[in-house]
Amino acid sequence: EFTPIERTRTATVPSSRTVIMRAQRKRAGNLADVLKHTCLCLILDSLCKKEKPFTIIDSHSGAGIFSLDDERLLKTNEAKDGIEKIYRFYKRTSQEFPHGLKEYIERESSYLEEKKYAGSPELERLYSREKDSLHFVEKHPQAIESLKSNMKNCKVVIHNEDSYHALCALTPPLIKRGLVLCDPSYEDADDYKKVCEALKTVRKKWNTAIIALWYPLLLRRKNETSQLLTELEDFCKLGTTPCESFKVELLTKNPEETKAESGSHLYGSGMFIMNPPWKLKEDMEKNCAFINKILEIL
Repeated sequence: EFTPIERTRTATVPSSRTVIMRAQRKRAGNLADVLKHTCLCLILDSLCKKEKPFTIIDSHSGAGIFSLDDERLLKTNEAKDGIEKIYRFYKRTSQEFPHGLKEYIERESSYLEEKKYAGSPELERLYSREKDSLHFVEKHPQAIESLKSNMKNCKVVIHNEDSYHALCALTPPLIKRGLVLCDPSYEDADDYKKVCEALKTVRKKWNTAIIALWYPLLLRRKNETSQLLTELEDFCKLGTTPCESFKVELLTKNPEETKAESGSHLYGSGMFIMNPPWKLKEDMEKNCAFINKILEIL
């Protein structure tokens, strides 16, 4: 962790802050990011509607800003088939984008013009105001150095520790309005159990928070995903602090097609939201339908 310092309030791309983390950069800007960051922008927009300050805890922050010219990213075509495809359509169409996707694209546009991509910490920074509190958690050595560089001169707190431990240690915060964004790598099957227990603990300790969990759709992890979602849904209905919850998923290919492919076998991703702001479910469903229409056209 390092001492937070005052940041300059600007929405332009910082030329000296774009440091890349190899372990994440090959997937930056893919359709999973489009889903996650559209949802994030909707939540942040909702929080900003009131003057009261908020707290953001981003549990798996990553580097914050990525280069779309990176060789690994170019090899996978994930950004090309994700945010870059959506952005090309945005620039050439007169069709109105739905609330959420529009705000997301508008905030990414200056970065995309410079072949960069703003990850969740940078989007959270762009939305934040003087009295808001931002906590970014990252443990990967290269990622945290990149994050510190990308957040230089920003009023944020970066925590160099285990994400699940930090989630419990940082809650409840002094400023009780806010969001927990959690998007583990899920490389280890234990991540499904760890994130489930951590989010249940967070909900018990900080019951006013919006909790947003991203998860991948993988055939080989179908049972783990189902168990995770069922346990969280039951907790929201029957736990000591019941709340509304919903899930929304964006499928990018037929699951059966992934069996013959090499790689991660990812066929989509989803967001599970606990204590959602008003109309988030409806807005996300509209956005997913709109994204699917764009993908059909292109």
